[in-house]
Amino acid sequence: KLRSLLDSIFEEKEISKNSESEKIEKQVIHMGILSWVGYAPFYLAQEKGFFGEENVEIEFFLMEDVAQRRISLIKGELDAYVDTIDSMILGKSQGVPSVAIMEIDVSDGADAIVVTSDIKSIKDLRGKKIAVQKNFVPEAMLNYFLIENGMSPDDVEILDADGGASGAAFVSGNVDVAVTFEPWVSKAKTREGGHVLVSSADTDSAIVDVLLTSESYLEGNKETLESVMRGWFKALDFVESNPDEAYEIMSKHYNMPADEFKTIISEGIIWPSYEENIIYFGSNGEGRMYEVIDIFTEVLQKTGKITDSLDITGSVEEGLLVNLYEDK
Repeated sequence: KLRSLLDSIFEEKEISKNSESEKIEKQVIHMGILSWVGYAPFYLAQEKGFFGEENVEIEFFLMEDVAQRRISLIKGELDAYVDTIDSMILGKSQGVPSVAIMEIDVSDGADAIVVTSDIKSIKDLRGKKIAVQKNFVPEAMLNYFLIENGMSPDDVEILDADGGASGAAFVSGNVDVAVTFEPWVSKAKTREGGHVLVSSADTDSAIVDVLLTSESYLEGNKETLESVMRGWFKALDFVESNPDEAYEIMSKHYNMPADEFKTIISEGIIWPSYEENIIYFGSNGEGRMYEVIDIFTEVLQKTGKITDSLDITGSVEEGLLVNLYEDK
């Protein structure tokens, strides 16, 4: 009995020791994130242990200010952060050594220009005051549509306000045009005559969020980043196979009912699969990703945000996606 008891004690200690060893070996990733619903699968992957299965743990830092995320990446305080392609280009022009490694979500209507009933087309925006967040996705999307319709940012008057404040200003009647995102796009329709003029669904997958890392972190931590990516795709698989539980978990992080959260996602956001990521990133500088970079580089040049000499070489890393399951 004594021998059995001692063996049992030693076995428990060994299990405890192994468990501690696993915790020590787990790589911690410091990631900058913001309160956009498209990033919800990150929380799902963390809560369901998908990152843990890949021997990584993500420490999230809520940073709504993109400038703060960029500075933190430069200083090495963040290992990765989330951003849109247009904002990534703007950051590169400011010396941010960022590299896109994965497509996170496609805004398919969740970002929009909301207007009153008298505005029927983009050309009707001429001379209008527009509530929009400068130097971020809303302004880039607005300029995209203006330029596509033969206009320029000088044809409108910009009232600088973040996406939520812009939406609130429209709903309250303080402005007749706003560039905003969900849930404010849906709320805009509660104002009499309020409707969506155009949305991100009209941009052919141009309003896209990507996962960025720094050039230096990528160089020495490719396997760790691949682990994060596999955890993300496990979360997307879980959404498909267990939608009720998945939406219940994700919605808690945005303080809204699961049904409401699911509606917003289903009507305005796409989470690209691994296979769709491969296609979007393309190879050897060819793919929709590079087309979108060219589109927004031109938009930012025409609006004076960046110079013609911007070099985006090394801004996209296709290899992690291509090799993601090679050794698994």
